[in-house]
Amino acid sequence: MKNNYLVVNNCTDPYYNLALEEYLLTHHMEGVIVMLWQNDNTIVVGRHQNAMEEINQQFVKEHGIRVVRRTTGGGAVYHDLGNLNYSVIADRGEEGRDEMKHFTGPVIEVLRELGAKAEFSGRNDIMIEDRKVSGTAQRIYRNRILHHGCLLFDSDLSVVSKSLNVRSEKFNSKAVKSVKSRVGNIKDYVPDEITMDVFRERLAEKMLEDSGYDMLKLPEKELVQIERLKREKYETWEWNYGQPINCAIHNYKKYEGGTVEVYMNVREGRIEECLMYGDFMALRPASEVAGRLTGCRYRYEEVLEVLQEFRIRDYFGTIEANEVAACICCVPE
Repeated sequence: MKNNYLVVNNCTDPYYNLALEEYLLTHHMEGVIVMLWQNDNTIVVGRHQNAMEEINQQFVKEHGIRVVRRTTGGGAVYHDLGNLNYSVIADRGEEGRDEMKHFTGPVIEVLRELGAKAEFSGRNDIMIEDRKVSGTAQRIYRNRILHHGCLLFDSDLSVVSKSLNVRSEKFNSKAVKSVKSRVGNIKDYVPDEITMDVFRERLAEKMLEDSGYDMLKLPEKELVQIERLKREKYETWEWNYGQPINCAIHNYKKYEGGTVEVYMNVREGRIEECLMYGDFMALRPASEVAGRLTGCRYRYEEVLEVLQEFRIRDYFGTIEANEVAACICCVPE
């Protein structure tokens, strides 16, 4: 029988926490690992977002807010000590299993047991009475999947709108406006005696209740590797903000499944350089698709043919290959 593990992580350094999470995913290949953790005063941007465009740089600097990029898709979120983050690392389920609903299930059960009318909504949200209290995201590595989420328990929600930029294009369509909701804190929907510590304990118990578990204590040599990953990746400007290109073409489209933004250089009718951004729910890095497009002729039909070589939902969630191709080639909807 494979062991289940609970990681007690009291660190609030976002660079270390994301390095630890990635290390557990890529080096511990058996059993279920559950980690509960918090970041202090941080913006966490999605894997494929253009950080410079998403963040209110002046506000972030003035208020000492750290910025870090995670390895999963989705949009930017603000973390403070009123948030509780959870990570679950496990073997991938059978083909056809809705991984998002599978992993959010225990979280929703805990909230309902505490008296909150929680439900899964949209592409990746947990809602209580039409207010978003959690966003989630996933990625895959070999036969393993990482699912993590940010739970708003008693967060300073006023900081969110001030620290992030919201592009007006995101709210142009009726479809987007119809699902736009206010965020809320879980503490407003549960009894007063439910503190953050109590909530953390109940959540850990629910996630691991089906079988016994061990506390996962990492040896010193692994802690050294995590520190190195933190220093060489998560603390670097290159990872968190990316390397821009002097592009000649910049296209942007908003779909029901998220935004797609493409920067390209095209020479003699072929794509020479390509960067892809967006808040789509990716399981794999879109850079793999962008790299394959290098050398492709800049024609919708040929770009679509390249995209169809990929299992496109792993890279762009519910955004279809023809929609990605339409953004790349600026084809009118």
